[in-house]
Amino acid sequence: MGYVEAIVLAVIQGLTEFLPVSSSGHLVIAQHWFGEFSESNLLYDVMLHMATVTAILLYFWQDLLTLAKGYVGLPTEAGSLFQGCERQTIHYVILASVPTAIIGLGVKLFGFEKLATPSLVAVMFLVTGIILWVARGGTSARTAKEMRPWDALLIGLIQGVAVLPGISRSGSTIAGGMVLGLDRELAARFSLLISIPAIAGATLLEIIKVLGQDHDAIGVYVLGMGVAALVGYWSIGVILRLVRQNHFYLFSYYLWPLGIGILLWSFLKPS
Repeated sequence: MGYVEAIVLAVIQGLTEFLPVSSSGHLVIAQHWFGEFSESNLLYDVMLHMATVTAILLYFWQDLLTLAKGYVGLPTEAGSLFQGCERQTIHYVILASVPTAIIGLGVKLFGFEKLATPSLVAVMFLVTGIILWVARGGTSARTAKEMRPWDALLIGLIQGVAVLPGISRSGSTIAGGMVLGLDRELAARFSLLISIPAIAGATLLEIIKVLGQDHDAIGVYVLGMGVAALVGYWSIGVILRLVRQNHFYLFSYYLWPLGIGILLWSFLKPS
């Protein structure tokens, strides 16, 4: 893999992991049109996921520090949405991770992800667009202190279902939180918090697959991880800003034409 390809893949990963357009769906389409990843590219994909987790940790370091300090009873500084309910929030992140892990492991165990085709991904793109559209204009504003265990469980369940290529993890979980009546920014921040164990867990499973495999020059990985982390950091800021402005649903206008275009291509292409 050359440096140009590495940069392109890193930019795509950094953008689609956090913007509500489904990174897995775009990966399926890319693989179908440009060929399956080699084992070395699979290892590179693992490294890119590690870079996106790094972007979350860097962006939310203040929230994470508040949660850690509050959990052990240390005083915290004002400014975090989670101040005063640190223990509850961490417990809810763990609670949300349970259905996500069960569904994700079930999909891996039974190999359902191998059933993904461009047509199925296209339909899921359309579904994601509908999810974003339905969640637009929410006016409820329950705070972190007003969250309940079933909120975390439902959002975690949604995150698990989002393992299907074409269903955006960030889009569906943020929209789910908004539909449940959570404050828009809280829904976005909680969605990104629960993505840390989800992405990290999925990355560990992928690492097992590539142990002992040959790999490209170390420079390719370093460059790709740096680019993915920077683009991911930027895209987190974009998604939070759009959620605050209630413009989150605008990604529907990208997903619907994309899904319809892929469906038309699938049905009209020569057999």
